Amino acid sequence: MRQLTIGDGRVDLTVSELCLGTMYFGYRTDEATAFAILDRFRDAGGTFLDTANCYGQWHGDAGESERVIGRWLKSRKAHGDMVLASKVGARTTVPGDPDSRHWQGLTPEVIQADATTSLRNLGAERLDLYYAHIDDRATALAETVGAFADLAERGTAGLLGVSNTATWRIERARAIALAAGRPAYSCVQQEYTYLLAQPGPGQVSLITEELLDYAAEEGLTLFGYSPLLAGWYARAADPGYRGPGVRAAYDHPGSAARYDVLREVAAEAGATPNQVVLAWLLGRSRPRIIPIPGASSVAQLDEILGATGLKLDDSQVSRLNAAGRTSAIVT
Repeated sequence: MRQLTIGDGRVDLTVSELCLGTMYFGYRTDEATAFAILDRFRDAGGTFLDTANCYGQWHGDAGESERVIGRWLKSRKAHGDMVLASKVGARTTVPGDPDSRHWQGLTPEVIQADATTSLRNLGAERLDLYYAHIDDRATALAETVGAFADLAERGTAGLLGVSNTATWRIERARAIALAAGRPAYSCVQQEYTYLLAQPGPGQVSLITEELLDYAAEEGLTLFGYSPLLAGWYARAADPGYRGPGVRAAYDHPGSAARYDVLREVAAEAGATPNQVVLAWLLGRSRPRIIPIPGASSVAQLDEILGATGLKLDDSQVSRLNAAGRTSAIVT
């Protein structure tokens, strides 16, 4: 698997071109299966794992994904081989009730305490990339920015990132940090896939055209979560599929046209729609978007890994890019 360098001028990380999402490790994906997936990912040259302090709380205990990864790292003696990204801000403060009304937020006290908990869960000395998971407008932005900068300056965190946050808030947070000469967010993780989302609720959690422009200008690294739409591309490719469509943001006429071209290109390439989506993402250059796909089995991971060897020609990329753009949608 190709290795990339990401950094902020202060810290550089060498990471695999795919970042493995581990949201369901420890509950939907049992530990034995998670270990097998992690083993396969590592054997294929994967070095980058994405988790969060809240993962697991919807069906069990918050932090279970981190703890599964920590046990795997210890059992495989793999701490030196993997780059670890985690997040803070969306852990429930009421065990058993993960409703967003109970999320912890991004006060300095929460950020400091939960960074320590995540390190303990992972058995790690540093959080290589640490994200503000979801915007907390009840806390002064300067306080949140300062707490993350403290972690980076102490070496508790490497690169700093932000997720599920409006572009203007990202810019304001970066301005606060940079004006003080302190470490700033250099990585942004939002939802991104091949289908184009139409304007409406939820835009602050998407990689939009505005964010693409801003990231290119500022040299930020973008990460796209849910690139495979929770398995929708695979289900929709089944001729017998009669289930629900994609979620509302993608449910418009342009998506049907885009999906038709995706299937055509997949047939030409002898690949699956999932693999074409990932290959299309991996082919981007400015700004680069690192996909964060998840897998619940080794077979699913093998399909994902197949995308790293798939090269789309210029004609195929042009057709994929042009499809479905007659609707009023954003990239």
